Parts: sequence; structure tokens; C-alpha cells
Amino acid sequence: MLTSIPLGWLWLLAAASLALSSLLLGTWIPLRKFRIAYPVVMTAGGALLVAVCRWNDIGLSGALVMYACAHLGLTLGLLPQRTLFREILDRRHRGEPTHHLKAPPRHQLFLAASVVTVLLAGFALTR
Repeated sequence: MLTSIPLGWLWLLAAASLALSSLLLGTWIPLRKFRIAYPVVMTAGGALLVAVCRWNDIGLSGALVMYACAHLGLTLGLLPQRTLFREILDRRHRGEPTHHLKAPPRHQLFLAASVVTVLLAGFALTR
């Protein structure tokens, strides 16, 4: 279904999902290095995904849809952990140890479930 959309719109969808993910995660993790590194790493990962998909005879449009869905699932999955990110950053600025602060298992489960669910939905939309 989504693969029948013109390729320009799919590139726009991938860029918009990267921008949304970078913007939201950048506000949840307000570190300058993260704000610079995250979009660079995710763009490189997207290029690698497109290369691997093309190598395995998966169309470019399917790869772009899956890339956008992965970003949306990741952003949605990290939503409950945004307060933990802020607390870790605040404690780090005060010089307190942060190694004991970990995400609860239910947050980790929600992250995994949201990424898998959105990717499955994206896969279904490409067929």
C-alpha cells in the first residue's frame, strides 16, 4: 500500500520521522553531543539499511517505510523513560553517581513491544 506512493513522499516520510525523533529525543536527553550524534548515526544507519535492502532485493520504498516506522517505534517506546533521562542528567550535573539508576523492566518491555509493533505495522503497509 505505502510502496505505491511516489518515492519523493517516502523520502519525505523518512526525513520527517528522523526529524521528529531527533527533536523529541533531543529534548528528553539535552546533551549537545547527543543532539549532534543521534541524527548523524541514524542517517548512517538508514543508508546502511537501504544498502542492505537493495542487496537483498527489497525495494527502496519498502526500506524507507521500515526506516520511518523504526524511528516512530523507537520514539514512542522511549516516551516513558524521558523522566529517567532527565534525572540521570540532573544527577550527573550535580556530581552524584548514576550507575544505580536503570529503566524499569516494564519500560524496557514497552520499548521492545512498541518498536516491534510499529515495524510489523509498517511491514504490513508495504504489502
